[in-house]
Amino acid sequence: MTDEEPRGYDEAHYSNEKSGVGYWVERYFFGGIELTVLSTPAFVPVVLFQFHYPDAVPLAGIAAIGAGSLALALFRARAVDVGRWPRLGEFASVPLRAAYFSALFLAATFGVAAVATAAGSLGLAFLGGGVVQVVGLAAFPTVYRAVHGEPTRHPSQRV
Repeated sequence: MTDEEPRGYDEAHYSNEKSGVGYWVERYFFGGIELTVLSTPAFVPVVLFQFHYPDAVPLAGIAAIGAGSLALALFRARAVDVGRWPRLGEFASVPLRAAYFSALFLAATFGVAAVATAAGSLGLAFLGGGVVQVVGLAAFPTVYRAVHGEPTRHPSQRV
């Protein structure tokens, strides 16, 4: 984190009164909202075709949403620095985020469910869903920079 970018550079979307546990609960909650809303296109095939892996898909999906929400909270707060994320209100990145988060959720559910079923381990489905989601989210800032360039702090800075 640099001096010109204080902790939580997208603080306008979060409460300024919260600290400690309240701060992190809010971050986790909003990370979960961002993840589920932007992954909604992937929920349709997951719901329609989960009968292929009826036990593994729900386990992998729950782990992906839970671990992904925590990872998103940590990455956006830069507690774990994987690169700068776009502002929450940056609408130009919504198509990229929706496509990326949806593809990632499909990989974390169906991909992991297929591997776990072949291996005969539901524990692998739960563990794998979370791991795939977190690793995929950690790579998102790199994908964003390749498509949109470096994220800006203020909307007026975008050219």
